[in-house]
Amino acid sequence: MPFLIVLLLIHCLVICFILAAIINGHSLSKFEEKIRELFIKPTGNEEVPEELYDEAYEIVMDLGKALEIDNDMTKHDAVQMALKRVEDFRDDSKDYQLKQNNDEQEKVKLKVIK
Repeated sequence: MPFLIVLLLIHCLVICFILAAIINGHSLSKFEEKIRELFIKPTGNEEVPEELYDEAYEIVMDLGKALEIDNDMTKHDAVQMALKRVEDFRDDSKDYQLKQNNDEQEKVKLKVIK
């Protein structure tokens, strides 16, 4: 009987981890997006705040400066710092992912010609 309880608790933990990964995930499939919509209200086609554009611009400019450095060790450190900033930016901006209109286009239907 205790073994059954332990198995149930492990299954519950696995389900919780899967749901957490779906809720915090990027590039989700349609099924995962539907599950996420159950827990989080979809943001729709909101405008991306100007702050995100400004921060992305600063990251790109800093990366450009880092790549112009002649010293390899300094260049490596600067690129690593830019990568950390990109990861933080991606985590902050995941709620503002815009859906492209390409997904909404009609699917091409092939016809058989005899």
